[in-house]
Amino acid sequence: MHRNNANVTERRLQRDPVAVENNANPQINNNLRHLSPTIIEQLKKSWLTAIIGCILCAVGTCLLFWNEGRAASVAQSLNEALEQVAIIDDLWSIPTEYEGRLVHISGQLWIDEPLTEPDYGVIIESVKLKRRVQVYQWIEIEEDRVYGGEVQEDKNYYYTTEWKDKLVDSDQFYIRTGHENPKQVPIKSQIQIASQVKIGSVALGLELKKKFTDFIEITSDQRPERTDIKMHAGLYYHSADLWNPRVGDIRILFSYAGKAGEVYTVVGKLIDGTIVPFVTSQGDEILLQRKHQITVDRMFHLEHVHNYWRTWVIRALGWLILFASATCLANILRILIQNSSFLCGIIAIDSLTISVSMSISLLIIGFAWMWYRPVVALCLAFAAVLPFLYSYVSPNQQRDDYRRI
Repeated sequence: MHRNNANVTERRLQRDPVAVENNANPQINNNLRHLSPTIIEQLKKSWLTAIIGCILCAVGTCLLFWNEGRAASVAQSLNEALEQVAIIDDLWSIPTEYEGRLVHISGQLWIDEPLTEPDYGVIIESVKLKRRVQVYQWIEIEEDRVYGGEVQEDKNYYYTTEWKDKLVDSDQFYIRTGHENPKQVPIKSQIQIASQVKIGSVALGLELKKKFTDFIEITSDQRPERTDIKMHAGLYYHSADLWNPRVGDIRILFSYAGKAGEVYTVVGKLIDGTIVPFVTSQGDEILLQRKHQITVDRMFHLEHVHNYWRTWVIRALGWLILFASATCLANILRILIQNSSFLCGIIAIDSLTISVSMSISLLIIGFAWMWYRPVVALCLAFAAVLPFLYSYVSPNQQRDDYRRI
């Protein structure tokens, strides 16, 4: 009787090779679990990478969660502001009912007094005037020393001179003698802001004037009155020899933003004839500014597009951080999977870091959107487990195909 049962089992295994695989796998898995190191042993071997991986995981998680919450909040704030914004066409006779409301205005800039740099003969009517100062200095270049195809511990150091915006500390050089840089600059970089800027009869507040950041270089052919200042290609030089500058010489470049007469469109809260930030129910400030005449719908659409791309850039950065975290923790995660028959069936070891980092990123993004868009959150959660479902279904499908063959 027992012999007959054994023969039947043997013939069954011969007909079904997958059954042989399934009977052998438990023993093989037990042997693998016995031979694989424990988590504690692996932590002792790679404790530093494990700590770095945990820190990166925390940083990536916080970054993604903050980014999604901010993106959702900004999107809701823009929609809320669009519903409340009022369009002002007559900028010289504004009714009192617009006081304290979010308004949209468009027109030419008016500047009460021009911004000047008397020593250089620069006079311009603009919202901002920027003075960029560069100093001619020594810089150190460090290169690896290679001998016989091997990188040596000693380094090669080279020194050259360049125009730099910030002072280079020559005390940190390997060879300091003959490469001394100045310790301070007599002329500082700065940005002047016009005291009063208006569009029609509406004044722009300080926060709105700070948003003028599209600087254009001033290319003037007017020579300064001071003889110690030389001019070439729109740059002003404090140098004895323009073509052979010395360390410590200075050159200055001027640029402006928001020139008088240019057309700008702004959106903000009107208080006492001045545009200030509008605070939404989400706590976000709405204060928009763009060059040219733009409709209110187009204005908010561009802000949504800007928010969209900024969100995706930070998402990519968060995923890269989580991928680096999964790479640092790969050995520990591999041990956890090998010691669990359930995880072994749904997670592919070959694509461990990509699967884990992508799934965690999608779960965090979905969790952040749960309060704002539940349907989007559910779709992201399904996408997070999709790689594991594919890994789980794929081997079963392969076994079914093998049986049919």
